[in-house]
Amino acid sequence: MDMVQDKRGMSVFEYILLRCINNINGERTTAGIYNLLVGKRSSQTLQDAHAYQLTEFFAIYKSLERTDLMKVINQLIEERKIIITDEDERPRLTAYGSDQLERLSDEWGPLYFNGIKLHEKVTVFEERFYLYIQTITNMKKGKKHFIPITDRPDILKWVKLSYNVNKATLMDHINAIYKELYSLLISVNEKEAALFTYRLTGAGMIGLSKQQLSDMFHLPLHNVHLLMQHLLHQIYQAVEKNPGNYPALSVFIEESKANRLITNSAQKTYLLIKQGMDLETISERRRLKMSTIHDHIVEMALVQSDFPVYLFVSEQEIEEISQVIDELQTNKLKNIYDALQGKFDYFFIRLVQARMQHQKSEAKV
Repeated sequence: MDMVQDKRGMSVFEYILLRCINNINGERTTAGIYNLLVGKRSSQTLQDAHAYQLTEFFAIYKSLERTDLMKVINQLIEERKIIITDEDERPRLTAYGSDQLERLSDEWGPLYFNGIKLHEKVTVFEERFYLYIQTITNMKKGKKHFIPITDRPDILKWVKLSYNVNKATLMDHINAIYKELYSLLISVNEKEAALFTYRLTGAGMIGLSKQQLSDMFHLPLHNVHLLMQHLLHQIYQAVEKNPGNYPALSVFIEESKANRLITNSAQKTYLLIKQGMDLETISERRRLKMSTIHDHIVEMALVQSDFPVYLFVSEQEIEEISQVIDELQTNKLKNIYDALQGKFDYFFIRLVQARMQHQKSEAKV
């Protein structure tokens, strides 16, 4: 394969950042973008992901360092694609940046990222798959002792159990995985498929590190990671949608579990709410500030369809707040608060925002 530079690969991180900056439209700092990409599980980050229609990018780059993000941000400033004023530290696109975003949008077309729903599932799928390939190829060669590429106990246990189930018909199983994977990889971007396969570790073959892949393909390290994540999201969704077409690969999909976007602390608060406890008592019992309890409620309203918002705000109040949010077309709390003339505190506004954002995300499904 010709390892020449590929403009599509070179541009993916820039495209994602320009998309984020465009959607946020000067209402959040670069810290908000960083929290989104690494998948910070806070009510503010979750609410921003929904409010600015950036849920697809949530937690797609968990290993990103803040200093590395700022290097790319500063590069975009030098290239006059974005501006950041000293007063508010909020990035905005320039006219040139908007043109670049439009060009990159045409180049990339729709992406397969679905971070808000799949970031943890894709990680499990990836680690199970890579370790399983390492295991079955080594066992086929008679090598029972090797250093596993992951040390996650749950992944190690799953791979051991799966190998024991399939070891009697190992060759047939290997062939089935190969055929299904091949049928998927021939239909995707060639460079992404190559990155995926060079990453594989097997008997007598060590998968390349992301830095080695960066050197081989002449790609920035950011884009190696994002291209690989993009392909994993694409493969995962294809297998999940049609498990009958990919029976061998579908076993790598993790069994459904409770929504992990909800933090353990928020779940504990919700349990007390369902028991009929008022917020003041919950705050005292859990020894948490009321603002933290409010964060938990907003968090639950964002991700749970059956969350009883009516316990805290009436339908009439929801309608009044929703109308102002729709009229202003902004997610800046202070602007909404001022437009409502201080009639509702920030908690009620955030709760209605969360309800509206959840309804919008449900309507897209």
